[in-house]
Amino acid sequence: MKEKMKMHRFLLYLLSMTCLVGMFMLQGCLEDYLPKKLQQKERSESITPGENKQAEQEREMLPEGVLPLRVYFMEGRGHYLIPVTVTIPWTEGVGRAALEKVIEGPTPAQEMRYGLYSPVPPTTEILGLTIRDRLAKLDLSGSFLSYDPGEERQVLNCIVFTLLQFPTVEEVQLLVDGVAPEAFPGGTPGKGTFSRERGINLEVAVEPEALEDAQLVTLYFYTVLGDSHIFYVPVSRVVAGGEDIIKVTIEELLKGPRQDGFLFSELPPGTVLRGYSLDDGILSVDFSRELLNYKGGLRGEKNISAQIVLSLTEIPGVEKVQLLVEGEKVTLHYGTSFQEPLSPPLLVNPII
Repeated sequence: MKEKMKMHRFLLYLLSMTCLVGMFMLQGCLEDYLPKKLQQKERSESITPGENKQAEQEREMLPEGVLPLRVYFMEGRGHYLIPVTVTIPWTEGVGRAALEKVIEGPTPAQEMRYGLYSPVPPTTEILGLTIRDRLAKLDLSGSFLSYDPGEERQVLNCIVFTLLQFPTVEEVQLLVDGVAPEAFPGGTPGKGTFSRERGINLEVAVEPEALEDAQLVTLYFYTVLGDSHIFYVPVSRVVAGGEDIIKVTIEELLKGPRQDGFLFSELPPGTVLRGYSLDDGILSVDFSRELLNYKGGLRGEKNISAQIVLSLTEIPGVEKVQLLVEGEKVTLHYGTSFQEPLSPPLLVNPII
């Protein structure tokens, strides 16, 4: 009952855009603030050999003393926030460093190459950042409020989801010059906190009368930016409640993105879910043989793997995904192996 009331409250404020951000100053042990997936890779003793070859290869790409961080930028049309991996020198103030990257935005070369930009005003200053009891409080300078009110949801989400990558952060609260505003320029109330329930790149796929029992799933599709660069884009879709979150996530992923000409899915039409099971963090998912009817060669195989693994590891308790086709472990036509459980990539959409 408590969870139902919580979701009901979330959906009511979500549709009226009544979400907020908060005040912050980072302190404490470095490991406490490392991104969740980076922490998982660091604890190599808990990962059996052969399961993390992709992560090992990604690590080898990074220079010595460099930390990868996920930040969120806008694509050129201003419709979708895209998570990208940037790098910074190793530092204990990783939360502040990540926010500074959001404010700074892509480099001119990256902006030209990918068409990305930051909707956060570049004159914004971080006045303070604290993380305590799973709540991150951020204090920003008054110039933060000079953003385009029409981009308010994207601006706030850039900050919120950048901070939510850290395992000690579950909620975000925002102050401006030390004070919580009554409302932000676009109308979002300033008294409250943000969490993942806010949703990113939000879609509502249920009728209004079904909202009370609805639930939120995160799905990854892909887009092509600049000179044929693939980027994976998370979409938070509000769907009818009452079904198992794993089942509904897979079924919604198979439905694909809404038809707006920007997002695409590599999962072939006609593919159906045959079954699934979760055991000790490993989710085994069995698809019909139609999954093998993909197009796009090796790139298509990588897109299938990334879409499924990124989407399903957003579900609490899912750490790796074992993909099956008609109950069998397979190796795809161009060499992509589903013989072992797959972890989500360490570097998502790297622009390094």
